[in-house]
Amino acid sequence: MNWSVSFRIHYSRRSDLAALLALTLLAAALLTCLAWRPGEATARNTPLVASAAGREYYLTYNSVSDATHTLAACASGYHMASLWEILDPSGLKYNTGLGAARDDSGQGPPAFLAGWVRTGDGSGNTSTPGQANCNAWTSNDASHYGTYAQLPSDWASAKNIHVWQTNATLCSYSARVWCVQDYSVYLPLIMRNYRP
Repeated sequence: MNWSVSFRIHYSRRSDLAALLALTLLAAALLTCLAWRPGEATARNTPLVASAAGREYYLTYNSVSDATHTLAACASGYHMASLWEILDPSGLKYNTGLGAARDDSGQGPPAFLAGWVRTGDGSGNTSTPGQANCNAWTSNDASHYGTYAQLPSDWASAKNIHVWQTNATLCSYSARVWCVQDYSVYLPLIMRNYRP
């Protein structure tokens, strides 16, 4: 069912307050209409909206040939993740439709599968995890290093389970990439999902 809402507002220049009030009412009415139309706000085919369940992330199913291909490896609406964006996966939702999985992954991320991850540091190529980033992902030189991260699979030796294991590897190495959903807010979806 298609329907439309139209408003006609007349005001005189004598009262700027009346104009502001009219525009405010118009915006509120429009947002209310959008917010309460079932299915319309989420029917768009776009992954740009962070859901109430949390921002999505995933590890690419396929590996990129080297570090210079990492920044373009993620699906539309996602970008190569900084470790700091996915550090605490308990507040995130793993995208099982796009991401790699293991036999016992369920709806969560796979353990012991590594992927390139951004560091948040300056451009560098040392062999130190967290500083190594293949010159900000522009180098595939076999003597340069980049950082990768994986979730642990050996819980016995770790005992105190920390979330990520990181290491540095050569920029010429073929690996998967950690991706995270672009963060944007779609107001009608938020209003529609708001329950006081």
